Amino acid sequence: MTRAEYENKIKELGIDLEELNIVIGRKTNVPFSTGCYFEGDNWILYNVDERQNFSIIERGNENQIFKFLYMITMGKIGR
Repeated sequence: MTRAEYENKIKELGIDLEELNIVIGRKTNVPFSTGCYFEGDNWILYNVDERQNFSIIERGNENQIFKFLYMITMGKIGR
């Protein structure tokens, strides 16, 4: 799944990523957030815990990361 496909699917489903603390395209230090950004040759999927500790979950290509992020998003909304 590409970033565009992910964003289109989220829009179709009417999901508010900000409400779920999901960030795309940049790093954040907001507690309990998940996000991804592009650095070097890889997309990086990360998580921020309640103490603002930044943890990398996965590194990979666009399709891998957005497929994983889509599964996380669906889990957060209970689908």
